[in-house]
Amino acid sequence: MRKTVILIPAIILLTILVLVTFWESFDNNFVDWDDYTYVVDNNLVRNPEETTLKEVFTKTVSLNYHPLTILTLRWNNNKCSNCPEGISPAPFIRWNVIIHILNTLLVFILIYFLSKKKVLVAFIVAALFGVHPMHVESVAWISERKDVLYTFFFLSGLITYIKYLNVTDNNKKKYIWLAATFALFVISCLSKAMAVVFPLVLLLIKFWQYQPTGNNQVKESIKETISLKNIIPLIPFFVTSLIFGIVAISINKLNTFTILHRIQFATYGFLMYIVKFFFPGNQLAIYPYPSQAEYDTATIGLLLKLAPFAFILLSVLVAYSLRKTKLFVFGMGFFLVTIIMVLQLISVGVAIMADRYTYLPYIGLAFIPAMLIGDKVMLKRIPIFVFTCVFIIVMIFLARRQTSVWRNSETLWSKVIDKYPAMETARSIRGIYWEKKAEKAPNAQTQNYFEDKAFEDFKIAIKAGTPRADVYEGAGCIYGKWGDLNNALFCFNNAIRLKPQKGSAYFNRALTLSKLNNNEGAIKDYNLALVYQPQRALQILTNRYILFLSTGKFKEATQDLDYLISVDGNNFIFYYNRAQARTQLNDIQGAISDYKKVLTLQPNDQMSKTELQKLLEK
Repeated sequence: MRKTVILIPAIILLTILVLVTFWESFDNNFVDWDDYTYVVDNNLVRNPEETTLKEVFTKTVSLNYHPLTILTLRWNNNKCSNCPEGISPAPFIRWNVIIHILNTLLVFILIYFLSKKKVLVAFIVAALFGVHPMHVESVAWISERKDVLYTFFFLSGLITYIKYLNVTDNNKKKYIWLAATFALFVISCLSKAMAVVFPLVLLLIKFWQYQPTGNNQVKESIKETISLKNIIPLIPFFVTSLIFGIVAISINKLNTFTILHRIQFATYGFLMYIVKFFFPGNQLAIYPYPSQAEYDTATIGLLLKLAPFAFILLSVLVAYSLRKTKLFVFGMGFFLVTIIMVLQLISVGVAIMADRYTYLPYIGLAFIPAMLIGDKVMLKRIPIFVFTCVFIIVMIFLARRQTSVWRNSETLWSKVIDKYPAMETARSIRGIYWEKKAEKAPNAQTQNYFEDKAFEDFKIAIKAGTPRADVYEGAGCIYGKWGDLNNALFCFNNAIRLKPQKGSAYFNRALTLSKLNNNEGAIKDYNLALVYQPQRALQILTNRYILFLSTGKFKEATQDLDYLISVDGNNFIFYYNRAQARTQLNDIQGAISDYKKVLTLQPNDQMSKTELQKLLEK
């Protein structure tokens, strides 16, 4: 009863702390960093009436297979007429925070069991998990729904596994807990592939919880952990882990770093994550790989070269600690196992590390100091307890500040650019953001302002060798507006080279070619634009039929105008131009009919009256 009285206020306080930390995130917007790929432009999320659940479970999104994550995003889909994207980010962020609160409470329950029901230890670990600034990326970023979701099932599975271990006899209840653990593990993998390390964490929990009776406790704990009696029930877990791991690796594009570089990147990241646990400053959306020059001469190059030796030293110290306690091996082991898949040993992406990768692993790091504090006698605990409270408050302050960084694409990428002014990714994405702002500007002055800002970012991104077709196309559109047609053409050519099926790039290049009097080339581009962007047919055909008329292709012009009239039968200009084309094709009756239709729609059109009179006189 006394424990229950303590647990309820602890749970309430944890919920309040998380809400205070992430309250301002409810006003955040979509950021141009996967949010458009995962939500705004994702047909699986935006159009549930046009897509099936089978497609959700069979298609990858952004080289990732996490159908349950997409399914939950699909449930948050909404229509918002007042929102710039026609969809509100609020439900997505709100549910990220709700799941994060549930995860914080699951951490509390998990550590409560692992610490032999020490409420203080469980509260410290859960509080650090709930408010740590390094976790803002996983919660405030809509695309990281996969982080909070897989962790929810991962933690639930660890708790059911502890229940399985605590059932001493071999009754059905014991194996029901094991079956529940396996089901939660599979669901976690379907939310994010990082869950494949789950079986290794189960071994760590077995190692931590086992209470040997002999003198050599460590040896007995290891022996029991890897015994056939313990391993055989976990075989399905390891097989499933292997399957999901193979799928994840097969659909990702790997970087071609040397083995030495990968070891240096991995050990550097491992150590930096530990540093950022205590000192989470200078948080960025991307921590880029160093250039060759930085690797050779800069401080980060020296740190990378020293990192493997520091990692070995730390490993020796942790192993040495086994002489007195299993705490450091368990805590550091939990941290290492849950983060090892993203330490760039298997190198993917453009970043050497990322805040979101610490979401689950920091539980292991927080467990070590929390247990040390929990073991102190009351008189010695007071100053440490005060320090812990101050540390948590500082983390809340830093996390709230970091939440504002994720407000929108401008705030997110401007911070990165302040640190890395020439970074291609940041400049490209912010430039595209400015371009979208320009397209929706209320007046010409505002439009020019945003276009200037976009162009500045595009120039730097192109100089940095951007592989993004959108950047070249954006720059080309601005050049075209300024009348610099040759540079516009250069940019559109590169956009098409990078993305040969980009319909909008063909359309914009066609506009440029027509201004350069290359009508044949423009017609070919309009043809390709129609293939790759059929939804833009009205705009494409409106431009193409004019070129057909000017190049004497009257039959083709008539066909385009037939379609345009079928879509917009009240546009007298379409009828007038079709009458012109029909006249050239000697379809006099058709031309007369069209001129009469023009005069029905526009009775005072003098040119149509004149042309009609000429045809009637013939």
